Amino acid sequence: MLLKDVVKSYILCLKSRMVVLFVYTWAAGISLLLTGAPLSLIVILKTLLAVTFVSYGIYFYNDIMDLEDDLKNKELGNPIPASRPLGRGLVSKKRMALYASISSIFGLTLSYLINMQVFLLQLIYIFMGILYSTEPIKLKKRFLLKQLTMASGLAISHLTGGFALGIINLPIIYITILNAALAVGVSPIMDLRDISGDKKIGIKTFPVVWGPELTIRLAIGVLISSEIATIVGYSRIGFNISMPILFTVIVVTLIYVISPLIKKWNDPYYLNVTLHKKVIPLLQLLQLTAVIGIIKFYI
Repeated sequence: MLLKDVVKSYILCLKSRMVVLFVYTWAAGISLLLTGAPLSLIVILKTLLAVTFVSYGIYFYNDIMDLEDDLKNKELGNPIPASRPLGRGLVSKKRMALYASISSIFGLTLSYLINMQVFLLQLIYIFMGILYSTEPIKLKKRFLLKQLTMASGLAISHLTGGFALGIINLPIIYITILNAALAVGVSPIMDLRDISGDKKIGIKTFPVVWGPELTIRLAIGVLISSEIATIVGYSRIGFNISMPILFTVIVVTLIYVISPLIKKWNDPYYLNVTLHKKVIPLLQLLQLTAVIGIIKFYI
């Protein structure tokens, strides 16, 4: 009965952090495809599960370390962070620590079974996750370092996909740099939801330091810059002509979606719908254009 309860609450915690699948697991999967190498089901499963469970371990650890701040955010009118199982009192800190340990160890074990490069990358990722959440360093609270840490985590996920097959080519380097740039310049708009709480707690995000409007304009500027860089360099990387065309369509759509936030950033419902149902899916599609861009290699 106890085992059933532990498994049930573990699954509940996994569901509360599904963002892991859409960000880090997705990134590793994109790089696996960009290697252009024949893929085996075993390699795919080991790589994706390794990245997924190491990421879950890091996020669970972050939930533990941020519990008090999440509860303060709830008092300040933002119930989202505290709505996860730990914040709602459905899981104890002790049990969450168990879940973080199990997830991390399982992910690292799978990484080791792939190769030493993947194992070391995931070990570095865990170390960064600890620095991100642990006082007195807590990179999450330090201006720019929060975004650089997230960018590094995404880069590690992409490189893990390549190293799993022993291939780091130009398309993988391109998507790694692109995703890192988007993490630094575009993902800060996600922090618009927490601006009031972050100010009180002392987390120096882009919206807190620069203000909402400049944060949104930065995101648009980074998207335009990535568009220009892609158009200029796509052929040298080896992408076909369909790649920059699709990339342009998605970037224009993203700018169209993000622009209204300049005036509506303080509308929580509009903000959540825009970020979760529009921005995140479009960013995933943006990465997928790179995979479409190498289709000619299979012909």
